[in-house]
Amino acid sequence: MQDTDSASELSERRKALFEPLEPVANINGKRLPAESLLPPPDFDAASYPKGWLIGKKRKLVNVDVVESMRRIAVQEMNRKDREIDGLNEQLEEDARCLEHLQLQLLQEKSKRTEVERENAMLQDHVSMLMSMLQDNEQLGDEDEGDEDPDRP
Repeated sequence: MQDTDSASELSERRKALFEPLEPVANINGKRLPAESLLPPPDFDAASYPKGWLIGKKRKLVNVDVVESMRRIAVQEMNRKDREIDGLNEQLEEDARCLEHLQLQLLQEKSKRTEVERENAMLQDHVSMLMSMLQDNEQLGDEDEGDEDPDRP
């Protein structure tokens, strides 16, 4: 009987920890700011339930929950760090590939200009030879017209 009384008293004390210290709405019916619902800063630490403590903004928090959240946050940060490291490695590899491709592009451009230069030079030779050939044909036609038909 006494155990049940002390257990009910303890559960009442625990319930009291989570109840607001003031009414939720003031006289005008407006909601009070959340800070006014928090326990005072000099709240007796001995009356906290085991495994609970006052956290930021004087809110009652479970130590195990806070620790598991911290572990999850650390794991997430480590995962993000690994992901960033992988992306950095990929970025470095892409940079090397881009540099290689830029060198190849530069070589191809120089080859193209060289080929264009050779083509222009060959085109000049062809046009010069064609004009010489036309000149020879014209001279040949004139020579044939000047020749005497009686001559052997």
